[in-house]
Amino acid sequence: MLAAFSIGRSLDPRRYQTMRKLIGMVMLMALAVAFESGCATKKYVRNRVAERVTPLENRTGELEETSRRNTQQIGELRTSVDDARSRADRAQSTADSASSSAEQANTRVAGVEHNIDDLRSNLDKYTTQTTAMVFFRPGSTVLTKEAMAQLDQLASQITDRRGFVLEIVGFGDTTKATRFNQSLAQLRAEAVQRYLADKNNIPIMRMFAVGFGAARPMTETISTTEGTSSSGSTARTQPRRVEIRLLTHAAVENVPAKTATSGASSH
Repeated sequence: MLAAFSIGRSLDPRRYQTMRKLIGMVMLMALAVAFESGCATKKYVRNRVAERVTPLENRTGELEETSRRNTQQIGELRTSVDDARSRADRAQSTADSASSSAEQANTRVAGVEHNIDDLRSNLDKYTTQTTAMVFFRPGSTVLTKEAMAQLDQLASQITDRRGFVLEIVGFGDTTKATRFNQSLAQLRAEAVQRYLADKNNIPIMRMFAVGFGAARPMTETISTTEGTSSSGSTARTQPRRVEIRLLTHAAVENVPAKTATSGASSH
């Protein structure tokens, strides 16, 4: 440029002025081109940056939305897990309670089965607790006062008892097996049964009366004295009697046994 100015100064002033204008215009055009070029470059850069930034911003927004949804889903999942754990705990508690109830039920069943087995094994087991014996006059089926007193004493011992049976066995007047003797024995046993039911409220279902007639005779020993130098004894049968046995079931608590017999027979 300096060389151009130096050359211009040696030329005609008009030409010099014209050249200066041309040079000025060229410089302005160059500056304009440079400016336009710079602006275009900046715009290009801005466009290129925008093209890259916009997708990143969109992607960032999508990631934030995804993160928000994941956080919400994680919260819901945690709530569901806590709820499931709570239900599992309640179910376990219910199962434990049911197991405990089942064990208690098994224990009760085992106890009942044991009681049933014990009852079966003792179903027909009876123990004699008390015996009594009453006597009749020859040929009679009427109870004497002594016999009634004896039966009242026996009944007083069984008023509060459970699981008992009275076995009543009657005998005749002689040891001979006759129809009259058999009938007499049966009527005497029934007389005792009737008295206990009527006067002492003993349930009939708990009494069994049977007459043996001349069977199963009972003997007693009687002392005899001949003068002053010798003594002896003799045995004789004791018919005209009714034997009563109080039998208690083995499953019922035992009561101390007592034996009651009449002091003397009536002949």
